[in-house]
Amino acid sequence: MKKVTTSFLPDLLFLVPGLFLLNCSVTGQDISRESPALPENVNKIVTASCMPCHSSNGGFLSRGKLNFTQWTQYSSEKQKAKAEKMYSLLKKGSMPPKSVRKTRPEIIPTEDQIDIIKKWAESLTTENK
Repeated sequence: MKKVTTSFLPDLLFLVPGLFLLNCSVTGQDISRESPALPENVNKIVTASCMPCHSSNGGFLSRGKLNFTQWTQYSSEKQKAKAEKMYSLLKKGSMPPKSVRKTRPEIIPTEDQIDIIKKWAESLTTENK
């Protein structure tokens, strides 16, 4: 019996981009236009309190859940959902996590900053402008 070996590399080169495009078409996400950027007052809070973990330079799990470096690439629906979840976690005191709160208390958003996040999240629409 002869053993047949096949290289899967050519298949992967076609499969990965195809899956990306399929995912975008199935979810209805328009990859041709960007969503609105963060407002300046929100960006200031996010930069100080969130981006150490939730950016392309952050931890794998953190940036997998929310990556502000890619914010404008999120659909408006995804932005609104992420912003609402962000406010909810901040209000509960779940973000930043306890371990980070202990080691870096200066990044904990104030109540006024959390209120800014709330108003921003409520102002988002689910339609790209």
